[in-house]
Amino acid sequence: MMRYTIEKESIIANLGFGNIQISPNEKIGFRSYELFISSLAGCSGTLLRNILQKKRQVYEKIEMEVSSVRNPDEANRIEKISITAYVQLQISITQQQADKIAHLVIKNCGMIQSVIQSIDITFTIEILPLNGE
Repeated sequence: MMRYTIEKESIIANLGFGNIQISPNEKIGFRSYELFISSLAGCSGTLLRNILQKKRQVYEKIEMEVSSVRNPDEANRIEKISITAYVQLQISITQQQADKIAHLVIKNCGMIQSVIQSIDITFTIEILPLNGE
């Protein structure tokens, strides 16, 4: 069970790992929007790492960038999310292989699947060589 305490300017979430302070004021706590996007990035990033491990693809680092489009006329709702994963691999793969892995991430990420009917979500993988060239 998750517990939430509503205070004057924030909500404190008492979760398994610890407390999270949530607030529309980013100087007081994490914004709900940030937590929502983070849940998608966390789920898809963890799944990407697991898929690479199962495929015996040795990676040095995975970094992700997320952009979104919001509609101010409809309660600032999120209409589009683009996630790009930058992966440094020891042995490069083709763009076709990267696209197949990206499809597996979207298909198997529970957080993405929970909202994909109402938000246009794209997940792409950019392969970077280890030596940075």
